[in-house]
Amino acid sequence: MDSLDQQKYNEFRKKRVKLLKRLIILVIGFFVVMPNIMCIILFAKLNKTNKTLENIYSKISILENIKTEQMANLNADADTDDASSLTKDVVLKVQTDAEEYAGYKRIYLTFDDGPSNNTNAILDVLDEYNAKATFFVIAKNGYEEEYNRIINDGHTLGLHSYSHVYKDVYSDEMGFKNDVNRIYDFVENVTGVTPKFYRFPGGSSNTIYKSDKNELFDYLDEMNLTYVDWNVASNDSTYGGLSANQIANNVLNGVEGLDDCVILMHDANDKSSTVEALRIIISSLQCEDNVIFLPITDNTIRVKHISK
Repeated sequence: MDSLDQQKYNEFRKKRVKLLKRLIILVIGFFVVMPNIMCIILFAKLNKTNKTLENIYSKISILENIKTEQMANLNADADTDDASSLTKDVVLKVQTDAEEYAGYKRIYLTFDDGPSNNTNAILDVLDEYNAKATFFVIAKNGYEEEYNRIINDGHTLGLHSYSHVYKDVYSDEMGFKNDVNRIYDFVENVTGVTPKFYRFPGGSSNTIYKSDKNELFDYLDEMNLTYVDWNVASNDSTYGGLSANQIANNVLNGVEGLDDCVILMHDANDKSSTVEALRIIISSLQCEDNVIFLPITDNTIRVKHISK
């Protein structure tokens, strides 16, 4: 082999070796990078799946809450078939609102689940019409002004559990007590006011708590907390939402024939229609001469779905 052929052969070998090195690097790179890419893809899919599951669980929780509340509403409807049944749970030997405001239709607007981004709007409407109401709140950081404005505007601030998570609130007797203590301390620390009223998530007739509810009633007594249900449902928590007119019609139809009307509504970020309905409800009822809007106090006749 002459020198020229040897040179060409050497160049060929160099190119071949270089090509093989590149192939080896590409193969190694593929097996190093590909698992990472697959992990990223799987992580993204897993994250998407988790979000989907969280959304499903959230919807299930909402539906469970709605179902529980609807069952409580049925109990409320049964109570209101006989308006005189409202007096069977009077527990205070004082002058009642029924005596002080005899001849009036007494309207108790109550708002569960707040505070929220709609709290101030609700308070603005109440202030505009000089109407008083009751707010059964849960614990939320960042709403200190709203908690205090409720009280400063002359409304009643009641308790509605710390988190409103049924599986925690109604896990067992101790779980319920811990939840009550946490929301009690939270509200007292934020406002400086000692709470006096409580509303069970889902109402006292909820079917979530499987043990003897007298245990829960007894503990509320120990805490000097009076629980209050409702006898008029706005159904503003219906899944998918109702229009303001539908909510208002539910309330206006529900108060017919009742002297003491404890109305269930909700104060939540997705309840803007409730704020709009509130204006319709108050303006419609204030057209009547014998209607008064009151906060729940020691003098209010107790509406309870289940009694001790």
